[in-house]
Amino acid sequence: MSKEYQTIILAGLLHDVGKFIQRSDFKGALRVTGKRPAVSASFIRAKSAVFEQVSDVSLLAELVQRHHETRQFPPDLRVQQADPLIRPLAYLVSVADNYSSAERGDNADEYRDYKTAPLASVFSSLKLNRPTPDVYHYRLHSLNPANAFPEPFQKLNPKQTNDYLTAFGREFDRLMSAVNRADFNCLYTHLLSLLQRFTWCVPSNTQEQAPDISLYDHLRTTSAIAACLYIYHKEMNNLNERDVVDNRPNKFRLVVGDLSGIQNYIFDIANIGVGGVAKRLRSRSFYLSALVEAISHKLIHDFRLPITNIVMSSGGKFYVLLPNLPKSHEKIEQFQRDLDQWSVSYYGGELVVNLAQLEFNGPAFNNFGQILGKISDRLSARKVNPLESYLVNDGTWAPDHFKVRAQKGEEGLCQSCNKQIATYIEDDGDRLCKQCHRDLKLGRLLPDASYIAFGNAEILSNYRNTTFHLYGSYSFTVLKDIPQPELPGYLVYKLNETNLADIAGKPAMPKFMANYIPLAEADNCAGCPGCRDDNKPAEGSPIYFDCIANKASGRKLLGYLKADVDNLGSLFVYGLRDDLADRNSISRIATMSRMLDLFFSGRVEQLLNIRFNNCYTVFSGGDDLLIIGTWDEIVGLAVTLREEFKRFTNQNDNITISAGISLLKPGVPVSRSVAAADEALEKSKEKILKGETEGRDQLTLFGSTMKWTVTPTLLEAAGKLSNWLKNDKLTIGFLRKLLVFSEMHHSYYFNGEVNGLRYLPLLTYEITRNLESLETPDQDKLALRLWAENLKKLDHDHTIYLDFLVKYALLAKE
Repeated sequence: MSKEYQTIILAGLLHDVGKFIQRSDFKGALRVTGKRPAVSASFIRAKSAVFEQVSDVSLLAELVQRHHETRQFPPDLRVQQADPLIRPLAYLVSVADNYSSAERGDNADEYRDYKTAPLASVFSSLKLNRPTPDVYHYRLHSLNPANAFPEPFQKLNPKQTNDYLTAFGREFDRLMSAVNRADFNCLYTHLLSLLQRFTWCVPSNTQEQAPDISLYDHLRTTSAIAACLYIYHKEMNNLNERDVVDNRPNKFRLVVGDLSGIQNYIFDIANIGVGGVAKRLRSRSFYLSALVEAISHKLIHDFRLPITNIVMSSGGKFYVLLPNLPKSHEKIEQFQRDLDQWSVSYYGGELVVNLAQLEFNGPAFNNFGQILGKISDRLSARKVNPLESYLVNDGTWAPDHFKVRAQKGEEGLCQSCNKQIATYIEDDGDRLCKQCHRDLKLGRLLPDASYIAFGNAEILSNYRNTTFHLYGSYSFTVLKDIPQPELPGYLVYKLNETNLADIAGKPAMPKFMANYIPLAEADNCAGCPGCRDDNKPAEGSPIYFDCIANKASGRKLLGYLKADVDNLGSLFVYGLRDDLADRNSISRIATMSRMLDLFFSGRVEQLLNIRFNNCYTVFSGGDDLLIIGTWDEIVGLAVTLREEFKRFTNQNDNITISAGISLLKPGVPVSRSVAAADEALEKSKEKILKGETEGRDQLTLFGSTMKWTVTPTLLEAAGKLSNWLKNDKLTIGFLRKLLVFSEMHHSYYFNGEVNGLRYLPLLTYEITRNLESLETPDQDKLALRLWAENLKKLDHDHTIYLDFLVKYALLAKE
């Protein structure tokens, strides 16, 4: 990268840093009064030693100072009055700023004090077909999923704000004194990470009607757009004022990448002993996440772009913003061809990376949600014909490409996947192929992982046991301890921690990742009823699924929880529109995407560590999750997740999640168990309950689908029923009769079959025969009798979901 280009990227990232600094009462050389562009420039000049090795500091300060065009700013802050030699670059940063916040102009009814105005929840104004809630706001906290819940307040405390800014200043000086300032990528990623840590909860524009765009997301998207504009105009040889401000040409190209076949690849693992799957399931899921990361990294490297140009990335999908150069389209199509050939060579076409692309001009940033909708349609069309570039040649089939070279080996097929030839014999005698052997190695390392280092150079010999090949020359290294200086790598992720001071010498960013799995302790098998594997889990290694099931109360079953956000595509495309304006700028959409991933990647990880220790993360990130655990803990986790998600998204009824839970024995193949959870989730999405107009926002368990609003009270009733059964207040025989009555009630309540009403006299008879009278002095038995009497009410929730209550109690008893 040239120094001028690096200066442009930094100008985009730092152009509005004054909005943050200006909230403080700093004393000294740093100017904190006056217009915010001047404050931003003052910051650059005061910290010039940080930037001087990788940028033109004088130019950087000028670009930051002169990124506005309106007359509300004095001449010394307007781009029009910039030195003619740098004016095209000043306009470039100004244009990038405007595109990033394309909907700017919808101002609040009254002036807000920028020093006390908090960031509003980006979820508060999402609207599809339900009213929006009161707007909640964020306190000033360094980034932590536990602190990322909006609260009902209107103004920040000035002293706390000043303390927060002081902490930022102290951390900036400490970190920048340790960073390798001669390495642009190192400096840039640490600046970006520090801004994420401190400005995620600061509004970009305090005077908007809804100040819900994070300053961090506005800064990073402005930097990405500025990088695209610079490369575009340099390549087109028209980096001049007139062409930079001309918004008619399609200067931008958005690329979406999607990894297909994830579920079949992860779960189609044969069971080598009961511990085999547990050792490799999480590692297989993690590997695919790293693979998607590496492919998005290759795109930005090929176009010489910073990490900020990966606008969104989670859940096996990424969006990359590129300059629309004359050869960009063909370059991406060639990348697709390379990916298709790689897919067949390495995975037999089981895993496929599909790319779609769309060119657009600057005004299209006004409705970035529409851009996402269009490119989503193109991606869907691409996925209809996977591997087309490899299987089709000049419009006709390529017969030779349908042939797969026969594999031969003395050890036969891999005992895990039954697809590849076994090339490794493990210590326990298992015969594994290269991929399954890799999964086993990775699975041993992940529980202790603190850092993930991505590289695209030759792997050093002393890291070969902890480094895993991804695509082309790309690989990643799993590290428990701080990466050593000799480790090559272009980016290090520090897992679930935002303080990067210990890796200041390398390009680095924080990465929230749901990675929790239960590990064996020294006395892991004490008191356990036993499992079907003679090889017990070693201390510190993942426990087997039998081990997890045996920790369940009552019947020893595993629960498989699948959940995702409802109507996510519609929320991104339509949810930010209202009658007055489209509010789906790239900055706002980036904020929403990042926050959703923070919940599923970061908050879920915290919940499992703190409260749900018998749960195993298969994947959780983006907008969905799959978690395995004891059946009773999984049910509790599902309810907690929904409660937390509701708080996290500002209690907005327009954004909801649905979930499905399947309960099976640990010996059932994972693929079948997950398929059952998939069916339950689909039922939650599609089933329209009596009295409702649509599905979704529901949980399906034991074959029963219910709204989340009734789930806690139903589980409370199920717990009481279970206790009555355990304490011999009622019999299993009585509960089985209730299952029959529930079926009869359903035939009348849902299907109108009058014969179903026969359950009423039969229920009355069984109650009289099996339960104490209403005159009993035993309060527990009286509560049971009153509960049973309520079952005569046709529309009582306990009557409607009687089969659910009984099944829960019977499972908890066995």
